[in-house]
Amino acid sequence: MGQLLLILAVLFSSVSFADEVPLLLTGQVASAKSQTVTAPKSTGWQIQIQWLEEEGAIVKEGDLIAVFDSGGIQTQLEQNQENLETQELQLIKTEMDLNQAVVEAEGRLKLAGIQVKKTRIEASIPDGEISNYEKGKYVIAYEKALMEKLKAEENLKLQLAERDVGIQKQKIEIVKSQEKIAYQKGQIEKLSVRAQVSGPVSHVMHPYMQQKIASGTNVEPAWEVITVQAQSSYQVTSWVHEIDAAKFNLDDQQALKLTLDAYPNKTYNGKIISITSQAEQRSQWSDSAYYRLEIAFAEPVQQDIFPGMSVRIEQ
Repeated sequence: MGQLLLILAVLFSSVSFADEVPLLLTGQVASAKSQTVTAPKSTGWQIQIQWLEEEGAIVKEGDLIAVFDSGGIQTQLEQNQENLETQELQLIKTEMDLNQAVVEAEGRLKLAGIQVKKTRIEASIPDGEISNYEKGKYVIAYEKALMEKLKAEENLKLQLAERDVGIQKQKIEIVKSQEKIAYQKGQIEKLSVRAQVSGPVSHVMHPYMQQKIASGTNVEPAWEVITVQAQSSYQVTSWVHEIDAAKFNLDDQQALKLTLDAYPNKTYNGKIISITSQAEQRSQWSDSAYYRLEIAFAEPVQQDIFPGMSVRIEQ
C-alpha cells in the first residue's frame, strides 16, 4: 500500500511538473513593413524565374528584385500587336469601301430624282397637245421613275446602315485587340518586380525541396518566391503547433521572454500582437498544421538586429 501511494505521488508530481514546463518556440526577426513577391499567372501551369536579387542583398525602394520568364506572353503580345496593325489597315479599307458604296447610292438617288423631274414635266403635258398613246407613255415613265427613286432612297438607307455597322464592328475588333495588348503588357510589367520597401532580400524555401528558390527555378502561380523587409518596425514571427495553439490568447496579454541567439545573454519581454485564425501546413517540418504567431518587442532592443535572426521564445 505504501509503495502504491509512493508511485502515485511520483506520477502526480511528474504530471504537475510537465504542466509547469514552459513552452519553448523558435522564431525569426521580421519587419512589420515587408514585401512578399509571389509568382504571377502565366500561359502554363508553371513559370520560370529568370533572375532574382542575391540573398541578403540590401535593396532600395524601386530596385529590380525579380524577373520571371515572359516568353509565352511576349509571343502572344507580338502576335496581337501584328493583328492590331492588320485590323487598323482593314478599318481604313472598310471605311473607304463603305463610303464609296454610300457615294454611289447617293449618286443613283440624284439621278433618280432628276429622272422624276423630267418625266413629271412630260407627264404633265395637257391632253390634246399630244396623242393619248404618247400621254400614256409619259405617265408610265413618270410612275416608273418614282419607283426607281423610292428604290434609290431605300438603297441609300441600307448603304448608310451597312457603313455604320461595318465600321463599328471593325472598331470593336480593334478595341478587343487593344484590351488584350494592354492586359498582356500589364502581365509583362508584373513579371519584372521592383522593391516596395528598402531592406535586405530573403529567398523563400521551396515547398517541396529542402532548398531556397533561386534563379532558373520553375514555380507555380501564387508561390512565394522572395521577400524584402524594411530595416525598421522589427517584430518576431513564429509558428506554433496546433496542439499548443490554445495556450496563446490575445486577450490574456501574456508576457513572453525573447532571447536572440546572436545575443544569448540578453532577454527581452514580448507580447503577442496576432495569431492566425487558420492553420497552415508546413511540409518541411511535418504533416501537422501550424498557426502563425506575431510577437512585438515590449521594450527597445539595445543590440543591432536584422531580419532573419533566430529568436528563442519562452512562454
